[in-house]
Amino acid sequence: MDDEISGRVVGPGGIKRDPLPQFFNGTSTVYDQSQPHIDINWTAFPARISKFYSKDDTLRWKIADSSRILQDEYLEWSVLRDGPNLGDSKVLSVVMTCEGPEYWSFLGDAQPESVLPLYKSLNPDFQSQIVENDLFLTNSQDPKKKVYDPRNFWNFTTTSGTIAHLIQPANTLSAEIDIAAQATVIRQKDSVVIKDPNRLITCSQYGNLYRNSDPFIGSEVNKLARAGNKISIADPVALYIREFEESVFQLDQHGAESNTQDLVPLPANTIKYERGSKGAGLRLRIQVPPGTAGTGPMQGKQLTVSDIFDTSNNQYISYGAQFADHIKMGVRGVAAPPPLKQADPKNCPGAQSSVAPLVYTR
Repeated sequence: MDDEISGRVVGPGGIKRDPLPQFFNGTSTVYDQSQPHIDINWTAFPARISKFYSKDDTLRWKIADSSRILQDEYLEWSVLRDGPNLGDSKVLSVVMTCEGPEYWSFLGDAQPESVLPLYKSLNPDFQSQIVENDLFLTNSQDPKKKVYDPRNFWNFTTTSGTIAHLIQPANTLSAEIDIAAQATVIRQKDSVVIKDPNRLITCSQYGNLYRNSDPFIGSEVNKLARAGNKISIADPVALYIREFEESVFQLDQHGAESNTQDLVPLPANTIKYERGSKGAGLRLRIQVPPGTAGTGPMQGKQLTVSDIFDTSNNQYISYGAQFADHIKMGVRGVAAPPPLKQADPKNCPGAQSSVAPLVYTR
């Protein structure tokens, strides 16, 4: 981090990055850690999918559920169904995570014996099936040394109902820190300060365009920098599930396939934070508790996630992505008071010195 602050790192395209006079290392700079955090929150549903399929909710939900690579807003999920066919199967559980891969890779290297028990505890329905060889690769240089595989079978698909941490290449803690750091540089084009979120990204070369997350994180941090603040990421450095609009969901005791409804509030622990806590969630499980039976045509029968009704759009749950519509992700920043005079604006580095208008392509 200190090398990045001093401008001793090379960015995309081999271009040397500018020093960061308005970003500080919270582990070595004294500041008031009791001060309120600066919350930067964004919608968890992938913006790229919404952009192109905004008129067809079912299609965008289906696409978002199809691949973890498409889940690029620092929240990924996997869905467990009671059958292989989407059209005639019910959703049994949805598990979501925003934990970065860095911790798990470190654990796999420094304390590999802890990885398997953790996987089993996180995915209790599959405890008997998860084995160590599923989680590790063989080191070609040293066959006796195990190498943790972040994209292992139990942490790869959207259809297994199992998940441990983020795997989308852009969904990393290091990316979050880089965005926050580089966004503290005030940019200009033709002596005019750049404020547009996407133009800031192309100028400073951080993050990815057309996401809810990266442009917004960069824009909010840049606003703080333009106000003269010196900024860092709050400790502990993490991405969080900050808000979940749970109140829009109700359980239909008559079941999704009935012609009548008997809507009641979700039973306790239907939405459960398994790591982190409400407001600072790291892992979330949505599952109707075993023993929750219906009424009427579902009398005595176990209800499932597919019997949950979204009152905001009058839709039953068929996809995990439907929950992402109601989730806000977030990072927490801190400012080191007192505010200082903002640093002088910098031109865009290298080839990006000419900031052209940005458009969506498909």
